[in-house]
Amino acid sequence: MDASQTPASPATSHPFVQKLRKHREYFHRTLECFRDGDASFRLTQESMTAAGQVLHAAAAIEYFLSGLFGTFEGWSTMSQRQRGFVDMSWAQSANTSPQERNDTPELHEASRSLKKAAELFDRSMDSASAMFGARTMEELTQAPLLPNPLFPPWFTAAQVFELMLDHTAHHRGALSQYARGLGLEPKIPYFDMAEALHEAMLLSGQESKAGAPVVTSP
Repeated sequence: MDASQTPASPATSHPFVQKLRKHREYFHRTLECFRDGDASFRLTQESMTAAGQVLHAAAAIEYFLSGLFGTFEGWSTMSQRQRGFVDMSWAQSANTSPQERNDTPELHEASRSLKKAAELFDRSMDSASAMFGARTMEELTQAPLLPNPLFPPWFTAAQVFELMLDHTAHHRGALSQYARGLGLEPKIPYFDMAEALHEAMLLSGQESKAGAPVVTSP
């Protein structure tokens, strides 16, 4: 899969949108080594599939967005939740398959195609860019969240934003292990280099002599 196929994020200088753009790039770079037919691969019988990892990360973005800003037009049921993080009913179906949840034909397709799953991930990131980008830094960093059982009372949208990115990074890391389980060679998310080459350089001391590759700030 080719990261160059990733749709561009909105052209804006908003710091949150810039960070989302970089994390979208990191996620796609991890996906580059996969073949579309690898969608159903899982490391263990109990693990999510490769496509499931992508879809879970994407749906979680929509969960955080609806929790912060209310319902919006997304691809997952998470986008139809009311504002706030009090309703935990979503957890009841978190570990069930698309077939068991009677999901849409589009989601069934995405469960069998990494290309389609990546498209849904991009749609979630587009929504995040639009919704965070439409708000001022003061709104995002100063207004407290509604009372909820998940986050401490001093949390703002900015802290939830960082958790959302951290969750995405967690599943990006899981996908790199899936790639290795398939005998593929994933790249370092932050620059165009195979993980195996980077690790070999670290073990041999070459990276410390040559200097680490330049990485742009997220």
